[in-house]
Amino acid sequence: MKNELNKSDIAEIKNRVKEKLGLCRKGNDIIGTQIFSILSLYARVIYYPLGEDAPWGFTRISGSANDSSLMKPFVAINSSIPIDCQVFAAAHELYHIWYEQTPDIVPADLLNEQNKEIGEKRANRFAAEFLVDEPLLRQEIEMYQIQKYTIKNILQLADLFTVPYRTMVKRLREINSISESDQQRFLSETETAIEQYKKLYAIPAKEADNRVALDNLNELAVAAYRAKYITYEKLEYLLKMSNLRPEDLGIEPESVCSFPSEDELDRIMEEQT
Repeated sequence: MKNELNKSDIAEIKNRVKEKLGLCRKGNDIIGTQIFSILSLYARVIYYPLGEDAPWGFTRISGSANDSSLMKPFVAINSSIPIDCQVFAAAHELYHIWYEQTPDIVPADLLNEQNKEIGEKRANRFAAEFLVDEPLLRQEIEMYQIQKYTIKNILQLADLFTVPYRTMVKRLREINSISESDQQRFLSETETAIEQYKKLYAIPAKEADNRVALDNLNELAVAAYRAKYITYEKLEYLLKMSNLRPEDLGIEPESVCSFPSEDELDRIMEEQT
């Protein structure tokens, strides 16, 4: 079928995942939120609350033929969406950085692959394989002795790997742990219902953190201040971009030396005569 992954595509993605997991030394480790640190090795990353219905993120490729000004690509992650969605978006963007070197916008309906371009489907499959490695998933299934899949244990697995519920449903189908009909049944649950199930089964919330982080701006600003390259006021200005104050980082306002007034000078002079 047009724009669908074939066996060759999937085999290539699996090989790429294996290579990158080895490169990152994560072959026997659940990635989860470590994906943010991995992404920062290959891109300059901004986290900003763009809104719940806004794109999950986007990538601006630099250092390519049409833009050689920067060595690293620029990636923005929408911190208005749940952490598990941020994790998936980061892994999705890594695929584009590693293998396509093309700009990308991650739509809010990323997990709905209907009418998506083949490149987006490849990036989604790579993200799913990278975050939910099959041997590790089977290991957890065995440990929790899952014989029959329910919404509860699927949510528990999704929580363990820090991925969206729908991603975990698809992964279980991809490793042939559930049938096509089961996949459709589990995917037919609404987002509202999924949130209600999380509360029913006491699944920890992966709520949006709405954080603002402009790559390593805060670190550089503090280092520049401590080296006396910038003033305290400039430090305040730079940290404000990340909704921080110097005091939040243990930096107290400088004591300001003020000169005595004329009356104080006269009084001092009188005392010395």
